[in-house]
Amino acid sequence: MVLSRYCIVQYSSSAGGARAGRSGMTTESHDLELSALAQRRTALKRQQITEAALSLFLRNGYGKTSMDQIAADAGVSKQTVYKQFSDKETLFQEIARGVTANSDHILGELATVVDTPVGTTEDLRKVLQRLARRYLDAVMEPHVLSLRRLIIAEADQFPDLAHRYHQLGPERGLDLIESAQRRWAEQGLIVAPDLRMAASQFAYLSLGSSQDHAMFHPGQTPKPAERARVAKAAASTFLAAYGRDR
Repeated sequence: MVLSRYCIVQYSSSAGGARAGRSGMTTESHDLELSALAQRRTALKRQQITEAALSLFLRNGYGKTSMDQIAADAGVSKQTVYKQFSDKETLFQEIARGVTANSDHILGELATVVDTPVGTTEDLRKVLQRLARRYLDAVMEPHVLSLRRLIIAEADQFPDLAHRYHQLGPERGLDLIESAQRRWAEQGLIVAPDLRMAASQFAYLSLGSSQDHAMFHPGQTPKPAERARVAKAAASTFLAAYGRDR
């Protein structure tokens, strides 16, 4: 009997091993694959929910958007929405955090411009012009403008998120410009006693009136020729105030 039981166990183990060999998958690896598949499905549902919510928030505002609407637009059940996000506020905060992360991409592009070596005032003029144009193009993206309106509209209800948006977006942009201007000042290309003020002024020269107009007139952004004109004027005005040869 003992031998018989031993043989049965051995046979089962061998058969299982053969099945694993034929499929190339052990029980453990199969479980891992199922777990990974479940995680991908969850991530996909979560993405569907956040994309639907963002679209509704931008179109209707936070207050007029319901979890029922979000579930319907996402193509999932309301139960699924609540399984991923405990309430609408949590969902909105998740979206806002994702939005501010987008600033990394924009700042990376601006950093590429300001890292361009300059040796003369004319070199600097070209870099400033490119910087102003790239900055303006980034801020004029429709989704950037829409999200900015949304964050501002909900700032009273979500002050921490508004603060985070400002710190990770506009303030980091100024940090980047200020850092570049410090290098240019050390090279003797500009004279700026207050670098933060100089950075703020350059940012407004680049974005100011164009951004204000676009914020209050959805769908109306400057044409390429106008953006080029603004960028050229921003560089010239900045150098007139801070350039070595002013």
